[in-house]
Amino acid sequence: LLVVIIIAGTIFMAALSANMAYASDRLVRCWVLCQPGSQVVVRRTPSKNAMEVGQLEVGDWFETDAVSSNGYIRAYGIGEYGEGWIYCGYVSTIEPVKAGMTYCCVAKNRVACRRWMDGPQTANPWLKNGSQVQVFYRTSEWSVTSRGYIRSEYLEADP
Repeated sequence: LLVVIIIAGTIFMAALSANMAYASDRLVRCWVLCQPGSQVVVRRTPSKNAMEVGQLEVGDWFETDAVSSNGYIRAYGIGEYGEGWIYCGYVSTIEPVKAGMTYCCVAKNRVACRRWMDGPQTANPWLKNGSQVQVFYRTSEWSVTSRGYIRSEYLEADP
């Protein structure tokens, strides 16, 4: 009986190790994209009412297995707690670059300024073609501006 228990335990541990190695191979690096001077809250569970376990700033990175729930994505390698959940609207798979300059809107008519990536519109949502806006950080998909989040394709550096 002892031999059977030892063999079963060995098989279980081998399977667990193989599964953990496979899971770590699937992790993707992501970056936080938020307004300068603000932080994105890391929560214990995927809920805005969940306990806060940490905070990240723009440009901070973490790894994820892309498991999402309730609009949150699971994050690993976060501070003392080690893992948590971050709201997807502040997560980019592209490393943000500091811009710190004025850009010009090049939308055909106007573009919506959003509270976070793909989020609801801001209180003053529309940026008209030809209007200028201060851009703080950019990725190839989104820019963090003085008016909110705007799709980068609608902005060009103002000479």
